[in-house]
This record gives sequence, C-alpha cells and structure tokens, in this order.
Amino acid sequence: MGRHALLVATGEYEDVRLSRLRAPEQDVERLAAVLEDPDVGGFTTVEVLRDRADHEIRRAVEDVLAPREADDLVLLYFSCHGLTTAARRLYFAASNTLQDRPAGTAIPRSFLNEQLEDCRASGRILLLDCCFSGAFVEGFKAGATSVLDDVGAGYVVMTASNAYEYAFEQDSLSLDAPLASLFTDVLIEGLASGAADLDGDGWIDVDELFKYAQGEVRGRRPDQTPQYFAHGSSQPLRIARAGGASGRRPRGTASYTSGQLLVARGFRAAAEPVCRTLGPMGRRAVVFVDRRPVELADASAIADAFRPDDPRDSLGAEYVRDLVRDVRREAGDGAASAVAVARGAIGGLVDAMRDGHHPVALLRGVTAAAARAAELITSASRPLEPADLPALATAASGDEAIGEVVGVVAATTRWRGPVLVEESTRFKVEFEIRRGLRLDRGYASSDFVTDTAGRTADLDDAWVLLAAGRLTDVDRLTDGLALGERPLLVVCEVLPHAELARLLRMGETRDVVAVTADLDAVERLQAVVGGAIHYPYRGNDPTLKSSLGRAAKAVVTERDTVVLAPPTSTDGDPAALIRAPAGDVDKVRRAVRAVDSASRDGVIRGGGVGLAELGALLARDTTGTPAETAGRHAFAAALSEPARRIAENAALTVADLDPALLDSAGVARTVVTAAAHTTSRFLLIH
Repeated sequence: MGRHALLVATGEYEDVRLSRLRAPEQDVERLAAVLEDPDVGGFTTVEVLRDRADHEIRRAVEDVLAPREADDLVLLYFSCHGLTTAARRLYFAASNTLQDRPAGTAIPRSFLNEQLEDCRASGRILLLDCCFSGAFVEGFKAGATSVLDDVGAGYVVMTASNAYEYAFEQDSLSLDAPLASLFTDVLIEGLASGAADLDGDGWIDVDELFKYAQGEVRGRRPDQTPQYFAHGSSQPLRIARAGGASGRRPRGTASYTSGQLLVARGFRAAAEPVCRTLGPMGRRAVVFVDRRPVELADASAIADAFRPDDPRDSLGAEYVRDLVRDVRREAGDGAASAVAVARGAIGGLVDAMRDGHHPVALLRGVTAAAARAAELITSASRPLEPADLPALATAASGDEAIGEVVGVVAATTRWRGPVLVEESTRFKVEFEIRRGLRLDRGYASSDFVTDTAGRTADLDDAWVLLAAGRLTDVDRLTDGLALGERPLLVVCEVLPHAELARLLRMGETRDVVAVTADLDAVERLQAVVGGAIHYPYRGNDPTLKSSLGRAAKAVVTERDTVVLAPPTSTDGDPAALIRAPAGDVDKVRRAVRAVDSASRDGVIRGGGVGLAELGALLARDTTGTPAETAGRHAFAAALSEPARRIAENAALTVADLDPALLDSAGVARTVVTAAAHTTSRFLLIH
C-alpha cells in the first residue's frame, strides 16, 4: 500500500486585489514534515507546490491521482484564498488567479471533486484550509462511521470552515495571518502529539482527527465551524500513527520541517551500517559499489560507498559522510562513535521538536551540553602510561597485531616522535626506525594538499629549502637549480603573500608545500635534512645550489609536519616508517593518531563507557529554558549510544564491557564536538 500526498500552498498573488497570505507557506512546510515523519504519517511521497499557476496545480493533481492503485491512500491539501461566485461556486486561488475571473484562472471545486471521484485509490482525503471552504461539500451527505479495518476506504473531505465563514488564524482573519492558520495548526498538533488518537488504539483515523480539530477550533474560535463529509464510504481512514501516548498533550505545535525529517531519515539509514562496526566485535556491512556487493568493516569506507535505495535519503547520507571525514581528518579515530552520538541526538531532537520545542532553542542546549562534555572529558582524563600503549592502539585499530606493532613504535619514538605510515606490497605490518623531526606547524595554504581525502600534502624524496626571517624572491632562490622532478618543501619564518602566490604557481608543475616555523624549528630541521639556511640579509649566495636539504619523506597536515631524514642521517629524533598492506593502512594510521592524541590529552574509560558516564552527569543539569533543557538532555542521552552499540555488537550488556578498555581523551573530545556540529547543522535546516 502506498501513501501519497500533494500539498498546495498559495500565498503570493499577481492580482493585487488578492492580499498576500503568510500562513500557507508555513502551513504546508510543517504539515509535510508531519506526513513524512515515519513515526507519524509515514507517507511514501509528499509533494509540495508553492505559489504555482492554475495549470501547474491541475497537472500536479492529475499526476498524483491518476497512477494510484486500489490499495493506495492519497491526500490533497489546499491552503489559499477561497473564492465564491454569486451562484455559490467555489474556486481555489492560484498565483495567477484574477479575482473577478476565477473560472479561467483558478482551480474549480468541480475539477477537484471529479478527479477524486475518478481516482482508483481506496482511500482519498481532501483537506481544505481557506475561507468559505465548506462550500465544497454543499450537497454531500455525511457518511456514518464504523469499526476501523487495516486500511479503511472512501472519499473524505475536511474543511476549515463552513460555506459562509472565514478561516481564522488565532485572533485575526487568515487574510492577514502572520502565523500558521488555526485549522492547520490544530491538525498538526493532533497528528504530531498523538492527541487526536481519541480511542487510544495507537492510530489516528480521519474521523478522530476531525473530532479533535473541531473541538479545538471551536474552543478557540466559536465563530469558525470546520466541516467533515465522508463521501461514498462507511469506514474512516487511518491517516497517521499516534505520535505519543493517548491523551498526551504537546507543549506546542510540532516545530520540525520536512527537510529535517528527510535528513533524519537518511542519516539513520546511512548510520546503521557504520554503527555496526563499533567495538572489538564490530560487524561487517555489505554495500554496493558499482552495482556489486562489497564487504566492508571500516566506517570511512562504508560511509563513502553507501548509496541509499531511496534518493530522498541522499542528503542525510551525505551528513554521515561529512561527519566521518571530519573526525578522521581531525583525530584519525572515533568516526563510528561520532556517527552513533549524532544519530542518537538527532532522534532525540526530533522527539523534542515533535513536542513543540523551537529548534534554535534546542540548539542552545546542544551547544551548552557539548561544551560542558568537553570540559568533563578534560577533567576525567588521566595521563597515558607506557603499559597503555598496546591496548589503546588495539582499540583504535581493531586489530591486536597492529596494536602490538604500534605500541612498540610509540615506545621507541617516545610517543610523540615522528611516525609515518605507507602502503606496502608485503603481507604483514613492518616498521623501520629512522631519524626525523615533527614540527607543530602545518601547511600555509590548503592549496598545497596532494591527498584531498586525507587533507595532507605528501612528499617523497623532496628538496628542502630553509629560510630564516622573511622569505624573499623565491624565483631567484630556485632559478637555475637542478631541481629535477623532485617535490619541494619550503620552511621559513615569515611567508609574504606574494611569495606564497609564487609557490602556488610553482605547484602547478611539481608538488610544493610551504610551512612557517620559528627559527629554532628551522635550525633543528637543518640538522635533520642538511643543506643551509638562507638568510635574506646576506645577499646573493653563490653556493645556493648546494644549500638545499633532502627529506626521504614529508607529510604535512593542517596541524603538523613530519619529516623523515635520508637513511644515512644520524641527526634528529627517533622516527619510524611503518609499512602496511593496503587493507591495513587506515587501521595503522588510526592507531598512530590515537596514540599521538592520548600522549597529549590523556585517556578516559574506553568502550564508550566514559562518554556514557559523562552523559549521565550532563543529564542532571536542568538549568535554562525547557527547550534548552530538552536539547541538553537529548545530546546527553546520545553520549551513551557508542557504548550501547559496542555492547550490542558483542552480544553483551554495557555493564559487561571490559573496564580496562581505554579511549584517547582527545579523540573523545573530537567525537563530541563533531557530533554536536552535525547536530547543529541538522537543527538549522528550514
């Protein structure tokens, strides 16, 4: 059974005699969100037309009604000016409607009625929110209702007013409405909150929805009388699942938009296979790449390869890809945990918006919770101990053998020493201890990036140009040098914009990277790579050709630069070059990044348990407005999602998780901040 809706909203009119309506645009957006919500309307398709001409509306009506089958349900909704003639004929205004010529420029009542009567769908619902809308059903006979079956059948019309009344918006006519119309507002409230489930069976049928709407509208505006006619049917139609327990009253009208629900649904679909990879017993996912099934266990690979079956889920899936890439770039590990946190937060925030909380107020609560969680992670962390290294590396890579290798490397290079990872054709992970140097400065421009996925600039067997003070006249410094095809790494104290531009132009023909660092770092690097430091105030150096240093390998990120010296060098810090098979390269890099982060920021309880404990602390905070509290609690509850999924994947309970597991505090902070950023992005969708 398919459930299909067409929502028509017209608030802008070419004819100045038809005043602008502000309500339709808001009405249609909010109603679309409720109908698309899988926990409420669950409609298969919801098409929205805003401010269209009459011929476009007619075509859209035919397109949604004509292909329907007998077991389908279809819903039409109109929010616009209602026009009646002296002969009591009703028309629905389009953007091009002329007030005194509605027959040729508006949608006649007869057209909609005939189309609905001819439609093969067993369930047909027409909702009219406009003045004089009750004129649509003049001459109809209201049908009796009976016990509801699984689907229901018939042709039902529900109108905001009778044939002679205006449709009101709270205390003003809908002609001047600055907000949503009263009738649609009440419908959305009843559907989203479940308050319209009058018999408490978990479903809202059109008979219940009308009784709820009629009571609410009449209670607020005694001079507005909604109308209801079940034409050619004795069975009411199920329009939605109840959005909450029977009798539950919302704090306000549901505030989410259809765009937010689309993102939430797509995010949930793409997040599920990623979350299955969490923990030492993480599952594998099968995704289709070029129409072929591929078995993947890496969160980044799954996110990149995942393509939803339903194209409407594409934007939410893109949110997951962006989140995974951001976390991998920032921390190297924790991407799946961040997806789990964001998935839980988005679900909780949809519930909060279903209760009527404004998304911007919820955003303030999420932001406050994330900031506080970052503080708590810092206070809860402890320093990394040598004995922690293999366990931490194993947890990050998901491979005990890799964990042992990275643990040995980290101990040899004193944890924060320079470590680089490259792909090998061999069948196991190997490493070689060399000499090198790490600088806590990254590239001067992202345009130097050579690996766009990893956001790094990778140079093999590169020349190194070192300069003290202000770099000047790059063209002269490199002119006539036998640079060959080797890449060039430039490290200087000050890089003027003009010289940066020249280096970027040079990068069109070879790999070039520029890094700025203080003189002490430049001098330490000279001891590793050789060559001479160029001092611009000493004038033209005739021995310039021999002043370039050499680096066996250099990898530059946004934050740091790692340089490996040639094999013959004896200067510099202990460094390591790890070679791994193609399938293990990402695992090794995650482990190295996790150890590096933990060496700086310490460690917290792993397996997601540390985050869950912080979430429990955050949940005790009830300061701020109700909406801010709801946002804070939604994010706090989501922090327990990684532990829950790790335990679920291992067929355990959270209480059974190994208390010896460790996570890098820096990675945990990245998980929190990245998930909060994605959640904030979701809340700001209109």
